[in-house]
Amino acid sequence: MKVHAASRRRSYLVAALVAVAAVSFVPDRGVVVRVDPAFGVHPPVVAVRMTRDERRTVVMMTQETTRLGVSSLRVPDTAKSVTWRIEPSALDSRTLALSRQVLARLQFLLEDLGLVRVAPTYIVVARSQAFINEVLESIDCFPNLVRTGGVHLMGATLCNRRVVVINLTGYFFLRSAGDRLTSALESAPEPDIRRLDYRIADRNISGLAHEWVHIARASANDGRVAADEPAWVREGFAELLAGVARVLTFPARMDYVDFHVVRLRKFADWRRTCAEPLRRYRDDSDLLAGCEYYLGALAMEYLVARMGGLAKVITLFRRSAETLDFSTSFFVTYGMTLDNFERRMDVYLGDIATLPEP
Repeated sequence: MKVHAASRRRSYLVAALVAVAAVSFVPDRGVVVRVDPAFGVHPPVVAVRMTRDERRTVVMMTQETTRLGVSSLRVPDTAKSVTWRIEPSALDSRTLALSRQVLARLQFLLEDLGLVRVAPTYIVVARSQAFINEVLESIDCFPNLVRTGGVHLMGATLCNRRVVVINLTGYFFLRSAGDRLTSALESAPEPDIRRLDYRIADRNISGLAHEWVHIARASANDGRVAADEPAWVREGFAELLAGVARVLTFPARMDYVDFHVVRLRKFADWRRTCAEPLRRYRDDSDLLAGCEYYLGALAMEYLVARMGGLAKVITLFRRSAETLDFSTSFFVTYGMTLDNFERRMDVYLGDIATLPEP
């Protein structure tokens, strides 16, 4: 576990991107970066090989994250609009406690960026399908669950983005696409986060923040989101902001490079399973298979770190909400067509995908 002071860590990281990452240079084969994950069980060595371009992106994203400052002790203004409905069996969840810390830090961050959620919002946290459905019925929310087989799997924003549902049972026990929820799992004890695989532990505390990004974005733009906004933008931005919030919430445990390695490089084998060009992950379809999250987060990370920071992305979203034309808004904001950016990312991601394992 990392224990040295956050301020000392920030200056050191910006200068060298070491502190928690031991970096080794291998001629023409990238840079080996090793990290110490903040949560869960992990191998003695957690390492990835980065291209020089990827490492530059991470260094610049570390600088961007550092500029975001320290959270206030006050209650986020956004939190005042939230009504929590938590199933009694979930009240003492360690995962939920950590998730709520990350959510509060994310709300501060989004408020600083001008994304303030003022509309009434329900957050439903449960262990059982019955509790979720009872609460949703009581607030006149009747979502279409056809794509999930009629069940609430893990996290979702529902009913015109006025409700967040977090099914902790799904987070605790779903590991891959073939896993199924059962009623027996709803009463199974919460796994000890200290004994979970580090990638699953990180995922479990990020779900609430990820869903809140969707809520805040829609609210700040009066619910207006351009129909042509790519899925990889929507989900990639939510993944990225949830990761930044985790870094800012636990500065003594993790740095931005930890999030990048654990979530963007180690969580899924996207180098093998997400082989299509980025533009193929624009539209909601079965083709996405989670790639809009993994590739989207890497692409949005590059956009933020290398092309103007978070403030410029917010400008893009606001312009897109006004015009309801994402592609044109992207060109006006960045002076580059969306097609050309996606092609740049295809080269960037392809270079990462072809690196050998460390």
